[in-house]
Amino acid sequence: MPHTDNLFLCADLGGTHCSSGLVQVSSGYVLEGSYFRGNVNSLAERGQILSEIKETIDKTLSAATVRPSKIFISCPGPFDYENGISLMDGMNKYQALLHVNLKKFFSAITGVDVASIYFYNDASAFLLGEVVNKKMETRRVVGLTLGTGLGSSLYENGTIVDLNLGSARFHTGIVEDVISTRGMLSHLKEVFGSAPVSNIKDLVHLDGLDEYRKEAFGFLSEQLVAFIKEYICPLNPDSIIIGGSIAKAHIYFFDKLRSALDVDLSLASFDERNLFLGLTLKTFSI
Repeated sequence: MPHTDNLFLCADLGGTHCSSGLVQVSSGYVLEGSYFRGNVNSLAERGQILSEIKETIDKTLSAATVRPSKIFISCPGPFDYENGISLMDGMNKYQALLHVNLKKFFSAITGVDVASIYFYNDASAFLLGEVVNKKMETRRVVGLTLGTGLGSSLYENGTIVDLNLGSARFHTGIVEDVISTRGMLSHLKEVFGSAPVSNIKDLVHLDGLDEYRKEAFGFLSEQLVAFIKEYICPLNPDSIIIGGSIAKAHIYFFDKLRSALDVDLSLASFDERNLFLGLTLKTFSI
């Protein structure tokens, strides 16, 4: 199948998912019918993880009769973004991909040369897509993603910097020990003796968990306020954008943040296609 310079493949690899789409360079839009999102068990063995990623990528590629010329991928760190090698060790996700060259993997499943495959930090890619979507290019903006970990980045004057605050000191450990899926579930275990679910999606959607939900998101609200006051407010941002899988349950905590913090807060679009478009823009440094 021939390749075309008019198509770029974009993918987002998160702690529990892989999403992908084809961006038409000429129009600046995601090709209709090319966006797919699939579950990925980041705690599984290497073969299963790569198979689940490939399944989503294959669906996206099947939406076009030609192959993309370049690939842009956002993924969490620690990661050797220049060479496409995972350095995630002891992060409660993708342990089986430690030291795996994902540039070679994506090249093998797409036919795109390794020199045309680019990796970026997921928190930075998220923020760039949101800044463009919300037309905040002239503002100083911090982006926070809440999920299996905490992503953090700062945008100013066309440049995005990964703040890497998920590993910053917080209480007796690091931020991600507290503000994350595992932090919320650990808190439930401390309070109730056990957690009735293994993920936040079930906590939000299953019946009969009102008391657990209230406790978990009350805890999240308190910890986020403390974190933002300690680490984000000193950066003097014009705005803070909050996204990530946990933030989709914003009805349980976002108003509490707004009432406790004297800074402009906004929710993400929760549309990963904005992330894809942001990745392909050449007017920004990421």
